[in-house]
Amino acid sequence: MRIEDLRVFSVLAETRNLHRVAQKTGLTQSAVSKIVQRLEAEFEIQLVDRRGRGVDLTGAGRILVERAADIRASVAQTYAEMAAAKSASTGKIRIGVVPALLESALLPIVARYTTREDAISFQLSVQVSALLFDELKDGQLDLALCFMPDTEPDELQSDDIGRQRYQIVARRGHPLTAAHGDPSMLQSAKWLLPLPGHGLRQIVDRYFEEHGLVSPQVVVETDASITLLTSLLRNSDLITMLSDQMLQSYPGRDLVALPYETALFESRLRLFHRRKTYMSPAVQKFRATLHDALAAS
Repeated sequence: MRIEDLRVFSVLAETRNLHRVAQKTGLTQSAVSKIVQRLEAEFEIQLVDRRGRGVDLTGAGRILVERAADIRASVAQTYAEMAAAKSASTGKIRIGVVPALLESALLPIVARYTTREDAISFQLSVQVSALLFDELKDGQLDLALCFMPDTEPDELQSDDIGRQRYQIVARRGHPLTAAHGDPSMLQSAKWLLPLPGHGLRQIVDRYFEEHGLVSPQVVVETDASITLLTSLLRNSDLITMLSDQMLQSYPGRDLVALPYETALFESRLRLFHRRKTYMSPAVQKFRATLHDALAAS
């Protein structure tokens, strides 16, 4: 029994049409028919009822589809674990991070870590959460540092490792520095924000909704870390949100928190990894380091 045969049979179970299977798999209809015949010969039982180009699954066919899903998932898990083991043998830690946490949370820890762990190297992936989750599931990453999602993705589990606090910020002398925290003033302000769907953007949108405001006036949207664009804030009347750490660092120079005490936001940080997967001693040690560093921040 070949894994590829099970994949084609699963597509057939979904489409119930040989022509559509051929389109989806890049095979000829004759090749698809031969795969079905090969499986029926191997198990010595009829798997489909043929009706022209269409098919219906028999009881045995339905059982095979269920088992095929389990087998393919097990094979994918095996490849992911072998990739993790290969990475571990070279002392490599493969970690993903959302853009908003790259400079404020992850890079300072990596910098300190590399000074005392000579045998360790890092592979960094900076993506939105959804793409990081896919990379974890495919075995391309060991860990992913993200904000708390609405629901935990299948096949993954996570640790609560701390929090990130944000404030609304602008250049020194910005008109809103004297706004006395009136939320309605934020509605007419011009914003620099991540693209929709990013954790930081969701925080701002939620604040506007809670205060009965229309959506923020976003003049500049970016898929990069906001900290890479702070020169825009220093040279314009744009406002954004920065973490406490970044506001106090070099990228936050000449920027100030606006007087919005109610706009002090927090997001929980989660460290994701695959369920039931191999985690090398190097990855386990770095995972513990992240816990200690971020929980204390």
